[in-house]
Amino acid sequence: MGVGFKHIKKQHLAIAVALLVSFILRVYLSQFEGHALDIMHFKDWSRAAYYNGFQDFYSSVWADYPPFYIYILWFVGAIYKLFFSYPFDIYTNAFTILIKSPANVMDIASALLVFLIVKKHAGFKLAFPAMLFYAFNPAIIYNSAIWGQVDSVNTFFILLALMFMESEKPELAGASMAIAILTKPQSLLLLPLIIVLLLKSQKPFRIVRASIVSIAVFIMLALPFYLKTSLFELIKNYGTAYNEYSFTSLNAFNLWAFPGFWKPDSTPFLFLSYRIWGYILFGVLFAYVAYRTAKNRDNRSIYLASAVLFFGFFMLFTRIHERYLFPMFAPLAIIMSLDRRFIVVFCIMTTTFLFNLGYVLEFSHMNMLIPDGDPYVMLTSVINLGVLIYTLHCFSTSKEKIVNI
Repeated sequence: MGVGFKHIKKQHLAIAVALLVSFILRVYLSQFEGHALDIMHFKDWSRAAYYNGFQDFYSSVWADYPPFYIYILWFVGAIYKLFFSYPFDIYTNAFTILIKSPANVMDIASALLVFLIVKKHAGFKLAFPAMLFYAFNPAIIYNSAIWGQVDSVNTFFILLALMFMESEKPELAGASMAIAILTKPQSLLLLPLIIVLLLKSQKPFRIVRASIVSIAVFIMLALPFYLKTSLFELIKNYGTAYNEYSFTSLNAFNLWAFPGFWKPDSTPFLFLSYRIWGYILFGVLFAYVAYRTAKNRDNRSIYLASAVLFFGFFMLFTRIHERYLFPMFAPLAIIMSLDRRFIVVFCIMTTTFLFNLGYVLEFSHMNMLIPDGDPYVMLTSVINLGVLIYTLHCFSTSKEKIVNI
């Protein structure tokens, strides 16, 4: 027993040291210049939330983010004013590091969650490398610690929802999805899949109870921001945010990078617009993924399905930002531990995603748009499309390849 206890202690120490090193690296990198406009928005929103409160927040400042991340920015602002700058000077390096800290913390939390999920199925020897792959993924680090974006927050709650779905705890899954949707609208992508799987696996009473819990969490978190108006304003804002950027690709190296970035997606092509073609392509992909996942009796298939859907969403939909591939990597880190073919997908897409982020950020620092037909964009988009085709091939044969430990 003593030997086993010491072995477990060493494992816990290895996990703690790895995650601590990852976090320290992120804090160090957070001092460097990221996406100036995004970071300035977050700083402004943090100050507005602190001084104006939640119910006056959206009337006091322009913001296109749903309420949950505003709670986090309020907390960051309170810490900053209390310990760093009583006048609330938003131009300090300390505030830049602090404003990036929630994303860095949630990346660490997601890495730990990846470890716990993989360990449940495949033991420490596979769980620890999977955690390291995620915690030290250079693209994930770049997005959170350097760029300064917050995709890690909704990614954590998406992954948590997937874990609860796999464990057949639909009420907790629904609550997690409600928080994810209140953080970033892109989280809505997985809602239809979860509904399909609930209808397949749960009795009506559990489905109704999970729906009530989800709606209750959503309303409780959103209501403080809409006491003077109506929650319908929030629903309307989701549609407004989607229609705000009605272009082919917003610097995402995907299918719609070929005609060029920032082109109206109402442009006709073969009797239909780019936007409609995006709907059709992703709709077919979603139907196929949902059908195969619903037929699969292995609950772990939800991780692969979500990774494929986020990959397809990034590649096939119009109006996609360069960062929208981010949520793919957490479930992919889990599934590649069970099906090693996806290690190739993880590594190649990490490389192209990192290049996509770095290339776009470099042009933003020069206040320039990426020109149409840029050879680096074209090559990267071709690689991404090739990897998507390979991923769909692997997905189609995943039932025979997933390891049973």
